[in-house]
Amino acid sequence: MPVFDPSTLARPLDVPNPESGETFTHWIGQRVVSHGDRPAVVYVDDDGEEQTWTYAELWNRACAVAGRLPATDEASPRGLLLFPPGIEFLAGFLGCQIAGWVPVPTSYPKPGRPMSRLDSVASDCAPAEIIGDRETLDAIAVEKLCDQARSLPLVASNDPLPFGAAKRFELPSPNPESLALLQYTSGSTSEPKGVMVRHRNLMANLEAIRQGFHIDWQSDEDGLTPCGVFWLPFFHDMGLIGGILTPLYVGGCTVLMSPRAFLQRPLRWLQAIDDYQAVISGAPNFAYQLCVDRIAPDQTDGLDLRCWKTAFCGAEPVLARTLLDFASRFSSCGFDEASFYPCYGLAEATLLAAGGDGPAKPEFLTVVREALRQGRAEINEQGRGRDVQKLVSCGQPALATELVIVDPERCHTVGDRVIGEIWLRGESITDGYWNRDEENREQFNARLSDGGAGYCRTGDLGFLHHGSLYVTGRRKDVIILRGRNHFPQDIEATVRVVIGDDAGQVAAFSVEGPRSEALAIIAEVPRQTRESDLPDLVRSIRRVVIEDHEVDPRHVILVRPATVPLTSSGKIQRGRCRELFDAGGIRHRHRYDRASGSEQTPIALPNLPNSPSPADFDAIASAVEGWLSEWLIVRAGVAPEDVDFEKPFSEYGLDSMTAVELSGELEDWSGVELTPVIAMTYPSVAEMGGYIAEEMVGAPGIATPRKAVPQQSPNLSL
Repeated sequence: MPVFDPSTLARPLDVPNPESGETFTHWIGQRVVSHGDRPAVVYVDDDGEEQTWTYAELWNRACAVAGRLPATDEASPRGLLLFPPGIEFLAGFLGCQIAGWVPVPTSYPKPGRPMSRLDSVASDCAPAEIIGDRETLDAIAVEKLCDQARSLPLVASNDPLPFGAAKRFELPSPNPESLALLQYTSGSTSEPKGVMVRHRNLMANLEAIRQGFHIDWQSDEDGLTPCGVFWLPFFHDMGLIGGILTPLYVGGCTVLMSPRAFLQRPLRWLQAIDDYQAVISGAPNFAYQLCVDRIAPDQTDGLDLRCWKTAFCGAEPVLARTLLDFASRFSSCGFDEASFYPCYGLAEATLLAAGGDGPAKPEFLTVVREALRQGRAEINEQGRGRDVQKLVSCGQPALATELVIVDPERCHTVGDRVIGEIWLRGESITDGYWNRDEENREQFNARLSDGGAGYCRTGDLGFLHHGSLYVTGRRKDVIILRGRNHFPQDIEATVRVVIGDDAGQVAAFSVEGPRSEALAIIAEVPRQTRESDLPDLVRSIRRVVIEDHEVDPRHVILVRPATVPLTSSGKIQRGRCRELFDAGGIRHRHRYDRASGSEQTPIALPNLPNSPSPADFDAIASAVEGWLSEWLIVRAGVAPEDVDFEKPFSEYGLDSMTAVELSGELEDWSGVELTPVIAMTYPSVAEMGGYIAEEMVGAPGIATPRKAVPQQSPNLSL
């Protein structure tokens, strides 16, 4: 196996700074020299099994990947990283950097399925190789890839090297201008944009995060290794830079879990923080809310969160209600609300753009809702209800970052509490997107009319109050749900296909839901569509949107032609749609609204026999059926009259995240493991109830499953 030659980097480990010319690759190499035997990364799989690499093991595994990448005359050759949740991704990521390649993280594919996300990224950046673990590469349906991806060589990171292939690596001189990675913005498959993160951007932002979080450098004499726990996917900028690279930068250890493990049982996240005495962890707003909604009080007996000193929250709007509810719910477990770190960031700024000077009790500002719509923040601390809105401070600009609020039309800065577009410039701000020179000139080299150039236009709206940033919305139409970006044009195109050739205008936009932002869709249907067909059309729209975009619309409104507001040039006015929705001003032919109680507190579980026997089969099966029915009504928003014990789960329109939550709660309650194969074999309330009952009483064969039908396979398998 290739190994690192310490003689190439044998010098004291100094604190880096953005002007030192240091690269992330060299910095980690020096940590290998300084404390190679220190734990660097731990992966805990869904069964609780651990895999640990020290800094030296990580480096040697990365060198093995670098040894498999051919030398090339191409400038900045790209390697597309295709890994499942696990530890092997890090070897691929760092191995690309060691070999002088540019790592391009992308989402993990479902075996045997088309991979539109991978196809769009491959077409955009033209990678030279696809790098993954052997199991993933063997499961790729190559014939379903686009032409650009189908012809690429596949490099397995964990294949044994041929005899004699080992070699030592001597890193070239540090070049902070070289690309550290291409970070593709999450969510949509249309017009993918790869943010060009250079080593100087990455090192500057890692230092900004370190200082913003108040993380101390860890020297060999400290005897302690700071630990963080994270479950966000590697291809998410917060998951990669905040969850993996930051702990490595400061010499700490990062403990990783799969997103599925968290979504199935949110308690796993908090329990891991306790088990590993993590000092730092964080996630988008929805994750904190999911903990409030899904973790019952009796599940947290013995949970101790006093170690959690920095709980950052970003990547989507941070809601005051969520932070208050989380702090109240878990204060009995030792969680201190002064550990919160609400922040604002984006891939175009590497990650962190604004945050506090260390974690602290969140600062809230109550403003008049109508004034916000008019572009100003009018404070009304005594106001209540729908007339006011409580906003969360995202702190001050990050280290070496300038943040200004700008009138987006006239391009001049605005005063305190005036809403405008957030513009940024500084060491962490990237040069723009891969191979998009014209767009980069407009977005990443913006000029103020009252002086100053070289700003990045974020497209986000906000205002400053006493130097603190409050984010209020987005100029662009991107919909952020559960930390993922969804481009409305993609969703609208999907809906038009469902409606058919006579479809009119379709508008997809975000609205305020009971716990977080939600998706609303307004669709014009042909005049000849019968009223009796509209409910089925809504179900079809939900089912296909869930399948294609993995999000379940909270509202689907079917309207007559010429109802969706357009600009004079024929563009959809999604902002106006949102205003009409909020005001109840949309005249509709049919309207679907997911039940408001679908995200409430956990459902009470029925009592089951302590030592069930075959005689208890009918009682247990009935209890499971009743619980599943209540879950579908209360948590998934299914109308009571639509619950049918024989109907496949897939016909209830569960999105993948909701389906994973259901399977996790069912496993927690019953103790019966639900694998994807089991979910396909028992795809209805009645069949699942019978299967769980027979497993609990230890009498296989009492319940007789029907043969699995692939096209009706429930989303429980996701």
